[in-house]
Amino acid sequence: MNASKRVSSLVVAWIVAFGPSPVTFADDGNVQGDAVSDGYELAASQRHEQDGTGVASDIDTDAVTSSGADAPTFAKYRWVSVCNLAGPTSSVGDSPDCGQANTCPDPAERLWRLWGLPGDGDWAALGTQCAGPQGPPPAATPKPQVTPGLVLAELKRIGLPSLRAQTQPRDKTLVNFDTIFYADPASFTRTITLLGQSVDVEAQPGSFTWHYGDGSMTRTTTPGAPYPAKDVVHSYTDAHTTVQTSVDVTYTARFRVRNGAWQDIPETVTIPGPGGALRISEATAVLSGEQQ
Repeated sequence: MNASKRVSSLVVAWIVAFGPSPVTFADDGNVQGDAVSDGYELAASQRHEQDGTGVASDIDTDAVTSSGADAPTFAKYRWVSVCNLAGPTSSVGDSPDCGQANTCPDPAERLWRLWGLPGDGDWAALGTQCAGPQGPPPAATPKPQVTPGLVLAELKRIGLPSLRAQTQPRDKTLVNFDTIFYADPASFTRTITLLGQSVDVEAQPGSFTWHYGDGSMTRTTTPGAPYPAKDVVHSYTDAHTTVQTSVDVTYTARFRVRNGAWQDIPETVTIPGPGGALRISEATAVLSGEQQ
């Protein structure tokens, strides 16, 4: 057995016996990984020399680009040196010349690790690639994916228009009388910036929930219309009272990134409308004219 093989065997035995020791990056309390010993670096370097492949790129492209329901979606990507004290929030130039980084076929290149930050999780290591001392070029960095969830969250932050329930008669109606309800909806369009990309958003009113103030409500797919239409009407049974009426509008939305194909957002957004006072009165018969 030659000397290099004996060193590899000893290193493997050391790892099996003691295992990798956990390390937490000081600049990000949510990031954890495994420290790599100098012996492990030596064994890894020897393995690359033996198989003749060197270290080019072992990035899991499926994990980076997959849009499946169970695949993570990354909002940020960063290239950082593979040196064991370099975490995903380290400066790009930190420790580029450690033993781990000098395992590329081209002596002028260094080994870099790609990190991805999900929208709702911790940084994850996605793979490595050889590049110059300044790191891989921008073309080698995946683009963050704008997802329906990100657009929906931004729509909720911006806020969609609320609607006011209008009635005929206005402000005051009669008991046992068909009171007409309607609203004046409008579509919502806006261009926003998400993850550094231009995103066009469209939202359309899809349904309306009418609150009549007497404990009853109905849901319609139309906004109603003024008289003579009677698309949405309600009859009150209790007189001499004032109720608070309102309408909630539920929007469906879609978006496109950089003038690409439109994508539907599966979830809807419901916006409650402001309340309005409506007085319920009782009609009283009044005689007029001369009586015989």
